[in-house]
Amino acid sequence: ERLDQIVRHFETAGHQLAGCSADVTDTASATRAIRSLTGQLGEMDLLINNVGTSSRFGILQAGAGDYQAAFRTNVLSAVNCTLASVAQLQHRRGSVVNIASLAAKTAWPFVAPYSTSKAALAAFTHQLRMELDPAIHVLLVCPGPIRRADSGTRYGLQTAGMPAAANQPGAGVRLNGIDPQRLAKMILRAVERRKAELVVPAWARLAFALGQLSPRLGDWLLRRFGAGGSAAASANTNRANASDDRSDLTVSSDLESEQTVL
Repeated sequence: ERLDQIVRHFETAGHQLAGCSADVTDTASATRAIRSLTGQLGEMDLLINNVGTSSRFGILQAGAGDYQAAFRTNVLSAVNCTLASVAQLQHRRGSVVNIASLAAKTAWPFVAPYSTSKAALAAFTHQLRMELDPAIHVLLVCPGPIRRADSGTRYGLQTAGMPAAANQPGAGVRLNGIDPQRLAKMILRAVERRKAELVVPAWARLAFALGQLSPRLGDWLLRRFGAGGSAAASANTNRANASDDRSDLTVSSDLESEQTVL
Protein backbone atom coordinates (compact mmCIF):
# COMPACT_ATOMS: atom_id res chain seq x y z
CA GLU A 1 0.00 0.00 0.00
CA ARG A 2 2.79 2.43 0.87
CA LEU A 3 4.57 1.63 -2.38
CA ASP A 4 1.40 2.27 -4.38
CA GLN A 5 1.05 5.64 -2.67
CA ILE A 6 4.61 6.58 -3.61
CA VAL A 7 4.07 5.59 -7.23
CA ARG A 8 0.82 7.56 -7.45
CA HIS A 9 2.46 10.60 -5.86
CA PHE A 10 5.23 10.77 -8.45
CA GLU A 11 2.98 9.88 -11.36
CA THR A 12 0.77 12.83 -10.38
CA ALA A 13 3.89 15.01 -10.60
CA GLY A 14 4.50 13.81 -14.14
CA HIS A 15 7.16 11.15 -13.52
CA GLN A 16 7.13 7.64 -14.96
CA LEU A 17 7.45 5.05 -12.22
CA ALA A 18 6.85 1.37 -11.73
CA GLY A 19 6.59 -0.35 -8.35
CA CYS A 20 7.02 -4.00 -7.46
CA SER A 21 6.79 -5.62 -4.02
CA ALA A 22 9.24 -8.49 -3.59
CA ASP A 23 11.23 -10.45 -1.03
CA VAL A 24 14.69 -9.57 -2.31
CA THR A 25 16.31 -11.97 0.15
CA ASP A 26 14.91 -14.74 -2.08
CA THR A 27 16.81 -15.21 -5.35
CA ALA A 28 13.81 -16.10 -7.50
CA SER A 29 11.66 -13.29 -6.10
CA ALA A 30 14.42 -10.70 -6.61
CA THR A 31 15.00 -11.86 -10.18
CA ARG A 32 11.29 -11.63 -10.99
CA ALA A 33 11.16 -8.11 -9.56
CA ILE A 34 14.08 -6.91 -11.67
CA ARG A 35 12.56 -8.44 -14.81
CA SER A 36 9.16 -6.93 -14.05
CA LEU A 37 10.49 -3.43 -13.51
CA THR A 38 12.87 -3.36 -16.45
CA GLY A 39 10.12 -4.84 -18.61
CA GLN A 40 8.01 -1.80 -17.81
CA LEU A 41 10.71 0.88 -17.82
CA GLY A 42 13.50 -0.40 -20.06
CA GLU A 43 17.09 -1.38 -19.28
CA MET A 44 18.69 -0.37 -16.02
CA ASP A 45 21.24 2.42 -15.54
CA LEU A 46 21.46 2.37 -11.76
CA LEU A 47 20.84 -0.22 -9.05
CA ILE A 48 20.76 0.97 -5.43
CA ASN A 49 20.77 -1.84 -2.88
CA ASN A 50 19.21 -0.08 0.11
CA VAL A 51 17.39 -2.87 1.94
CA GLY A 52 18.64 -3.29 5.48
CA THR A 53 17.82 -4.24 9.05
CA SER A 54 19.53 -3.43 12.32
CA SER A 55 19.25 -4.66 15.90
CA ARG A 56 20.69 -4.24 19.37
CA PHE A 57 22.38 -7.06 21.28
CA GLY A 58 25.23 -7.47 23.71
CA ILE A 59 27.95 -9.56 22.07
CA LEU A 60 27.21 -12.56 24.33
CA GLN A 61 23.47 -12.44 23.70
CA ALA A 62 23.42 -12.43 19.90
CA GLY A 63 22.98 -15.99 18.65
CA ALA A 64 23.58 -17.59 15.28
CA GLY A 65 19.98 -16.85 14.24
CA ASP A 66 20.52 -13.13 14.80
CA TYR A 67 23.57 -13.15 12.55
CA GLN A 68 21.74 -15.20 9.92
CA ALA A 69 18.83 -12.74 9.89
CA ALA A 70 21.21 -9.79 9.49
CA PHE A 71 23.16 -11.48 6.69
CA ARG A 72 20.00 -12.52 4.87
CA THR A 73 18.65 -8.98 4.73
CA ASN A 74 21.80 -6.88 4.58
CA VAL A 75 23.93 -9.04 2.29
CA LEU A 76 21.89 -11.59 0.34
CA SER A 77 19.41 -8.94 -0.85
CA ALA A 78 22.29 -7.06 -2.49
CA VAL A 79 23.77 -10.24 -3.92
CA ASN A 80 20.45 -11.31 -5.45
CA CYS A 81 19.56 -7.95 -6.99
CA THR A 82 23.07 -7.33 -8.28
CA LEU A 83 23.42 -10.70 -9.98
CA ALA A 84 20.01 -10.23 -11.60
CA SER A 85 21.06 -6.83 -12.97
CA VAL A 86 24.67 -7.27 -14.11
CA ALA A 87 23.95 -7.96 -17.79
CA GLN A 88 21.85 -4.83 -18.21
CA LEU A 89 24.22 -2.65 -16.22
CA GLN A 90 27.15 -3.80 -18.32
CA HIS A 91 25.28 -2.99 -21.53
CA ARG A 92 24.35 0.47 -20.24
CA ARG A 93 27.68 1.15 -18.47
CA GLY A 94 25.61 1.63 -15.34
CA SER A 95 26.27 1.71 -11.59
CA VAL A 96 25.72 -0.51 -8.57
CA VAL A 97 25.39 1.37 -5.26
CA ASN A 98 25.50 -0.62 -2.03
CA ILE A 99 24.33 1.23 1.09
CA ALA A 100 26.46 0.02 4.00
CA SER A 101 27.26 2.01 7.16
CA LEU A 102 30.12 3.37 9.20
CA ALA A 103 29.63 0.06 11.02
CA ALA A 104 30.98 -1.68 7.91
CA LYS A 105 34.37 -0.16 8.76
CA THR A 106 34.58 -0.60 12.51
CA ALA A 107 33.09 -2.36 15.53
CA TRP A 108 30.81 -0.62 18.02
CA PRO A 109 29.03 -1.88 21.15
CA PHE A 110 25.57 -3.48 20.89
CA VAL A 111 25.49 -3.91 17.07
CA ALA A 112 27.55 -7.06 16.41
CA PRO A 113 25.19 -8.80 13.90
CA TYR A 114 24.60 -5.49 12.10
CA SER A 115 28.24 -4.43 11.83
CA THR A 116 29.37 -7.94 10.88
CA SER A 117 26.82 -8.12 8.05
CA LYS A 118 27.63 -4.60 6.83
CA ALA A 119 31.32 -5.53 6.77
CA ALA A 120 30.37 -8.49 4.60
CA LEU A 121 28.44 -6.15 2.29
CA ALA A 122 31.56 -3.98 2.01
CA ALA A 123 33.62 -7.06 1.12
CA PHE A 124 31.06 -8.08 -1.52
CA THR A 125 31.22 -4.57 -2.98
CA HIS A 126 35.00 -4.79 -3.19
CA GLN A 127 34.71 -8.14 -4.95
CA LEU A 128 32.39 -6.56 -7.49
CA ARG A 129 34.92 -3.80 -8.19
CA MET A 130 37.67 -6.37 -8.65
CA GLU A 131 35.78 -8.83 -10.86
CA LEU A 132 33.03 -7.10 -12.81
CA ASP A 133 33.55 -5.60 -16.23
CA PRO A 134 35.09 -2.12 -15.67
CA ALA A 135 32.15 -0.74 -17.64
CA ILE A 136 30.07 -1.25 -14.47
CA HIS A 137 30.69 1.38 -11.81
CA VAL A 138 30.47 0.12 -8.20
CA LEU A 139 30.02 2.46 -5.22
CA LEU A 140 30.04 1.63 -1.50
CA VAL A 141 28.23 4.18 0.70
CA CYS A 142 29.10 4.24 4.42
CA PRO A 143 26.99 6.84 6.25
CA GLY A 144 26.60 7.50 9.93
CA PRO A 145 23.15 7.54 11.58
CA ILE A 146 20.37 8.90 9.37
CA ARG A 147 18.02 11.52 10.76
CA ARG A 148 14.57 9.98 11.20
CA ALA A 149 11.37 10.55 13.14
CA ASP A 150 11.71 7.46 15.37
CA SER A 151 15.33 8.03 16.43
CA GLY A 152 15.85 7.01 20.03
CA THR A 153 12.73 4.82 20.19
CA ARG A 154 13.23 2.15 17.51
CA TYR A 155 14.85 -0.44 19.73
CA GLY A 156 12.81 -0.13 22.91
CA LEU A 157 11.84 -3.82 22.97
CA GLN A 158 15.43 -4.96 22.53
CA THR A 159 17.27 -2.62 24.87
CA ALA A 160 15.55 -3.30 28.21
CA GLY A 161 18.28 -3.55 30.83
CA MET A 162 20.91 -2.13 28.49
CA PRO A 163 22.64 1.27 28.78
CA ALA A 164 20.63 4.18 27.38
CA ALA A 165 23.15 4.58 24.55
CA ALA A 166 22.00 1.28 23.02
CA ASN A 167 18.63 2.80 22.09
CA GLN A 168 20.15 5.90 20.51
CA PRO A 169 20.99 6.39 16.80
CA GLY A 170 24.19 4.54 15.99
CA ALA A 171 24.01 2.90 19.44
CA GLY A 172 25.17 6.16 21.00
CA VAL A 173 27.86 7.22 18.54
CA ARG A 174 28.60 10.93 18.93
CA LEU A 175 27.49 12.06 15.49
CA ASN A 176 24.70 14.32 14.34
CA GLY A 177 22.00 12.60 12.29
CA ILE A 178 22.51 12.95 8.54
CA ASP A 179 19.75 14.62 6.54
CA PRO A 180 18.54 11.92 4.09
CA GLN A 181 17.94 14.44 1.30
CA ARG A 182 21.49 15.75 1.61
CA LEU A 183 22.86 12.21 1.63
CA ALA A 184 20.85 11.34 -1.50
CA LYS A 185 22.42 14.29 -3.34
CA MET A 186 25.89 13.24 -2.21
CA ILE A 187 25.28 9.71 -3.49
CA LEU A 188 24.09 11.05 -6.84
CA ARG A 189 27.23 13.19 -7.20
CA ALA A 190 29.40 10.19 -6.30
CA VAL A 191 27.66 8.13 -9.01
CA GLU A 192 28.14 10.90 -11.57
CA ARG A 193 31.86 11.02 -10.69
CA ARG A 194 32.02 7.22 -10.61
CA LYS A 195 33.65 7.19 -7.18
CA ALA A 196 34.46 3.89 -5.48
CA GLU A 197 33.45 4.89 -1.95
CA LEU A 198 31.52 7.55 -0.07
CA VAL A 199 32.01 7.88 3.70
CA VAL A 200 29.85 10.38 5.61
CA PRO A 201 31.16 12.21 7.57
CA ALA A 202 34.34 12.27 5.50
CA TRP A 203 36.65 12.77 8.50
CA ALA A 204 35.76 9.25 9.70
CA ARG A 205 38.05 7.91 6.96
CA LEU A 206 41.04 9.16 8.96
CA ALA A 207 39.92 7.26 12.06
CA PHE A 208 39.46 4.10 9.99
CA ALA A 209 42.91 4.53 8.41
CA LEU A 210 44.53 4.91 11.85
CA GLY A 211 42.72 1.78 12.99
CA GLN A 212 44.17 -0.14 10.05
CA LEU A 213 47.67 1.08 10.86
CA SER A 214 47.33 0.24 14.55
CA PRO A 215 44.35 -1.77 15.80
CA ARG A 216 45.16 -0.84 19.41
CA LEU A 217 45.20 2.85 18.52
CA GLY A 218 41.94 2.40 16.61
CA ASP A 219 40.27 0.76 19.61
CA TRP A 220 41.54 3.52 21.90
CA LEU A 221 40.11 6.19 19.60
CA LEU A 222 36.73 4.42 19.52
CA ARG A 223 36.58 4.29 23.31
CA ARG A 224 37.54 7.95 23.54
CA PHE A 225 34.78 8.67 21.05
CA GLY A 226 32.19 6.97 23.22
CA ALA A 227 32.35 3.21 22.65
CA GLY A 228 32.53 2.43 26.39
CA GLY A 229 33.77 -1.07 27.03
CA SER A 230 32.45 -1.01 30.61
CA ALA A 231 28.95 -0.17 29.38
CA ALA A 232 29.06 -3.06 26.94
CA ALA A 233 30.28 -5.42 29.64
CA SER A 234 27.51 -4.23 31.95
CA ALA A 235 24.91 -4.90 29.27
CA ASN A 236 26.22 -8.42 28.76
CA THR A 237 26.10 -9.07 32.50
CA ASN A 238 22.58 -7.68 32.90
CA ARG A 239 21.26 -9.78 30.04
CA ALA A 240 23.20 -12.97 30.71
CA ASN A 241 20.05 -14.81 31.77
CA ALA A 242 17.97 -13.68 28.78
CA SER A 243 16.13 -16.29 26.76
CA ASP A 244 18.08 -18.00 23.99
CA ASP A 245 15.06 -17.74 21.73
CA ARG A 246 15.61 -14.45 19.85
CA SER A 247 12.92 -14.95 17.21
CA ASP A 248 10.66 -12.17 18.55
CA LEU A 249 13.53 -9.69 18.57
CA THR A 250 14.57 -10.66 15.07
CA VAL A 251 11.06 -10.13 13.76
CA SER A 252 10.72 -6.77 15.49
CA SER A 253 13.96 -5.35 14.05
CA ASP A 254 13.11 -2.20 12.13
CA LEU A 255 14.14 -1.78 8.53
CA GLU A 256 16.64 0.96 7.81
CA SER A 257 14.74 1.41 4.58
CA GLU A 258 11.69 -0.34 3.22
CA GLN A 259 12.12 -3.35 0.95
CA THR A 260 10.99 -1.28 -1.98
CA VAL A 261 12.19 -1.30 -5.57
CA LEU A 262 11.43 1.76 -7.70
